[in-house]
Amino acid sequence: MKENKKRKNYFSNEGTDKKKKKRLALENGMRGFLCTCNFRERDCIREAYNLLNEYSDKICESQKKQLETLDIEGKVELVENELTVNKNVEEKDYNIKQITEDISVALNKEIDELKAEAVKPLSQKRFQVIDTGVKNVIFIKSMIPDTLELLTAIIEDLQKTKKQKTRYLLRMLPIQIVCKAYLDDIKPKVEVLFEQYFTQEPKTFCIVFNRRSNSNLHRNEVIDDLAQIISKKNPGNRTNLKNPDIAVVIEVIRAVCLISIAPLYFTYKKYNLLEICNQKIKI
Repeated sequence: MKENKKRKNYFSNEGTDKKKKKRLALENGMRGFLCTCNFRERDCIREAYNLLNEYSDKICESQKKQLETLDIEGKVELVENELTVNKNVEEKDYNIKQITEDISVALNKEIDELKAEAVKPLSQKRFQVIDTGVKNVIFIKSMIPDTLELLTAIIEDLQKTKKQKTRYLLRMLPIQIVCKAYLDDIKPKVEVLFEQYFTQEPKTFCIVFNRRSNSNLHRNEVIDDLAQIISKKNPGNRTNLKNPDIAVVIEVIRAVCLISIAPLYFTYKKYNLLEICNQKIKI
């Protein structure tokens, strides 16, 4: 009986290992969210999915309402202008009811697309866990176009309400770029990314460098090179290590570099979700 029980446990563990191996690995060109946890990775992943889906749904709903309002106002304005220009045109050609029906059809189509999203294969969904190869560090790949917008919505709501929504998920960063952990790969990528954030009005900034399971990329070299790029974008940009407008966070994990633009990094407790809610981290 004891031998059978041991065999059963052995095969059970083997199945678990196989499931872990099925996770996709970090690759160039991905974007998403880097999460850290306290030893409960499965619970952390569940909390991350719940949080990201909750707020991405809110953003989608808000954007849909705005588009609906703009669409209706624009079409009504077009009708009024046309009627003013040509008073002889029959009113039936500008039937407001028909316009409303057209909008309804478009909205129903969008709803159907959102429903279809829910039954897509895992590889096509908005969020998907990716294996980092490092314990307590999780990457959630995302198909949404703006990871910073979504995480900002989460952070601002937590800052306002102080309502704790995670227990095992500690820190979450928006990752805009994933590339190889070599300066020759990093520099051309950040050149493009920094155009969006550092070319207009002057900003204060800092560069945060974290490294895990990598000894090839050197902290000072990375910080110096990226600071020079930022300064060239706008001579008014200045470093501020205590309370910068924007932190550029470089997370090196094995042979991969993850790059994050994190506004108000220290104001938002380095994007630690528990600390934002004034909760102590429990291990």
